[in-house]
Amino acid sequence: MTFNSDRLSAIARSLNLTEWEPTPDEVTFGRAFFRRTDELEEPSLAFPRGPEQGNHLHTEAFDATARKVALVQDELLPAWRERLAGSPMVELAELYVSAAAPLLPHAQRLLTAWRGVALPSPTAEDIARTAARRRISAEQAALLLRFENAAQWEKDTNPRDLWTGLLPVWANIGSVLSTMTAAITRDTYY
Repeated sequence: MTFNSDRLSAIARSLNLTEWEPTPDEVTFGRAFFRRTDELEEPSLAFPRGPEQGNHLHTEAFDATARKVALVQDELLPAWRERLAGSPMVELAELYVSAAAPLLPHAQRLLTAWRGVALPSPTAEDIARTAARRRISAEQAALLLRFENAAQWEKDTNPRDLWTGLLPVWANIGSVLSTMTAAITRDTYY
């Protein structure tokens, strides 16, 4: 299934013009979609995090997206598709899956490479030097250095144009999620 931006625009337009007013069941499905997929956003011990809020690896984002797509395809859509036959909310969930599809081969490749990598651990000297230079605790310095090693691995392993080439895909995913949020909240000023 390929992503259909025209269909997404038509659904968004019908929502904005109140031609489509989500039913309570559609809102329940949309909330279930976000509740279940948000659970997959929890930080994973498999991936180091940077010291700043939101500092995470591309690999972690690809992993979470692949797991979300699997959840939507394998659990949410089968459970709701028949009950909400013909629903724009179901279409939005299907559009989410199709929007994310171009990421999945990259996610698989990245995760396979990630599982096979043995990143160097920071030395006690590196930790002490970083802690002193940045005026942070040794624990924070160790976390920072582990994250920087992993980020460098990503940079060395993947061409920069991979990330920039996939920006439109991430934008499509964001557009679908924004429309779903608007349908749930009825806030169409997005």
